[in-house]
Amino acid sequence: MVLSDDAKSYLIILLSSIFFSFCSLVTDLIKDTSINEILWWRFLFTLVLTSLYFLVIEKDRYLILTSWKHRPVYLSAVFGTLTACSTVFALRNLPIGEATLLLTTSPIFTVILSSIFLHEQLIRTDYLALILGLIGTAFVAQPDFIFDTEASKQHDRLFYMAICVALLRGLFKASKYITVNQTDAGIPTILIVFYLAAVAFLVLTVVNFLLYVSVGENKLKDLNMSIAWPSNHDLLYMFLMSLFYFLQQFCVCLAMRFSNPGRASLFKYLDIVLPFIFQITIFGIIPDKYSIVGSAMIASSMLVILVVRRHDHYEAIQDGEEERPPTGT
Repeated sequence: MVLSDDAKSYLIILLSSIFFSFCSLVTDLIKDTSINEILWWRFLFTLVLTSLYFLVIEKDRYLILTSWKHRPVYLSAVFGTLTACSTVFALRNLPIGEATLLLTTSPIFTVILSSIFLHEQLIRTDYLALILGLIGTAFVAQPDFIFDTEASKQHDRLFYMAICVALLRGLFKASKYITVNQTDAGIPTILIVFYLAAVAFLVLTVVNFLLYVSVGENKLKDLNMSIAWPSNHDLLYMFLMSLFYFLQQFCVCLAMRFSNPGRASLFKYLDIVLPFIFQITIFGIIPDKYSIVGSAMIASSMLVILVVRRHDHYEAIQDGEEERPPTGT
């Protein structure tokens, strides 16, 4: 059976979602650690892993890119860093339901940007999958303004600022997908991950240093934003989390290079479904009815794309065989 590039990208996205689920499960084991510290160690270990690859295997052959045609690599690193920073801000200032819903809007922006910059043509089933995935995410996240009867309570300015930042995060992530798609074919995918980790680690280090100097260590501890050396036990979890994050990022970047980002990004809704599956199978925790309905809607949206795209792929193959001129005559 011959797989199309779209099918390959869907399988790679599925693999990335599995790694994301493992990353989330390990992160949950160190939930007392600040998000700021988790991100800092995650990018540090990712930077070490990718650096070792280039220093040992590639012999530093690709590490420094100077050509102007390599600018998508740098741009993807910048957008990836903005994604990480906006994620921290949104998770710190929004309830988990609202944050989860708004942080999964990147497929919407990816579809829009793909249509504008890559002239990607989507069909009705793609838009149907997009809507189903978004509604399913709302059921899983259960934000207060939908499911809480007291949703009319007043929010402060910081709350609405966090909503804007969370939406910007979707735009940043979509921009990262687009720039990854435009990277030169000769550039190893792992190099994209290396530059993402390098830029993000540098930015987080500088920002945290400035915060340490301006507000002091005690204030950062009160805000749960300090970075400290973890225990050996937590350090192992940090490394495992970083390993799964590296594998997830590698698979995502690879998938975005294989196929059109708009359609492939729709499969990132699996990042919502798979953690629930592992939650049930590994920890025996049964989610509530809304989460089950939402997960089913997200899974259905993915099946819609798979069935339609598989049908289109085989029709294209048959049409090609019919139009191919006879040989040997």
